[in-house]
Amino acid sequence: MPWPKPLILFLFCSTLFWEQLPAQPTFPERLLTNHPGNDRYASYSPDGRWIVFESDRNGKWDIFLIDENGGQLSQLTGHTADSRRPSWHPHGQKVLFESTRDGATRLFEIHADGSGLKELMCLNKETDGGLFARYSPDGSQIAYTLKESETNFDLYLYTIKDSRSTVLFSDEYRNVYPQWHPSGRKILFFSRHETNNEDDELYRMNLKNGKLKRLAPSPLHNFCPAWSADGRRIAYVTSMEETRPEIYIMKKNGKGQQRITFNEDGDTLPHWHPDGNRLLITAYRGDNFEICEIRLFR
Repeated sequence: MPWPKPLILFLFCSTLFWEQLPAQPTFPERLLTNHPGNDRYASYSPDGRWIVFESDRNGKWDIFLIDENGGQLSQLTGHTADSRRPSWHPHGQKVLFESTRDGATRLFEIHADGSGLKELMCLNKETDGGLFARYSPDGSQIAYTLKESETNFDLYLYTIKDSRSTVLFSDEYRNVYPQWHPSGRKILFFSRHETNNEDDELYRMNLKNGKLKRLAPSPLHNFCPAWSADGRRIAYVTSMEETRPEIYIMKKNGKGQQRITFNEDGDTLPHWHPDGNRLLITAYRGDNFEICEIRLFR
């Protein structure tokens, strides 16, 4: 009995469709840390030679430094309180981090050799939400997040010369993780501004006029954005409810989304290498977080 023509046509078209699907891309990755403790929140120095990160390998959170190949480990902080969420000064000589000491959350900077610890800002209260502080490209200002309530986080701008904070963006929702554009004229962050505090979405803010643009809107959670050094691309994290987060990149206008990681474990907190060809991520491998480097272009 011959097969019906509609069925033959369906099978033929299906075969063409599956043959034309692109193969799942694979991007080479290597672990730069491998420790029973958790290593997180890594970023390259401006020259790409060093990596700063936080680790609880000694029983509490401290700031550590390794070279670009994962060697020459050194510990920058050693206070009894946790020291967390480091980021580089644009000149590459100092590291910014947050720590709650004596009942108040404070911002500190320290030289990359562990000397010259200096307190920059004190909030006069303890906050458990994370400041996610970042220097501006010229090093004169710091953008940070402040937890106002369980569901409300606002963005602030701290001017180092005047020791003064001003509101950058505020509403009744969660607005966190400010990331400077290399020009210093825009900031990326993620927010629940238009999702009734349900889904995280990415926004680009023009600092001159305060205008917002929502990037890559979707029913998923999009968070932890990072500009490439030339400002042309954005790395970020996407996840659905109850699924592992994965790393994506897209163009600066929110188009051309491309998935980068395909792991059963979660990947988060991307940071670009200055050459634009590599990403640092916090990768969940085994039972803990490690620092991993992904090469995007061969």
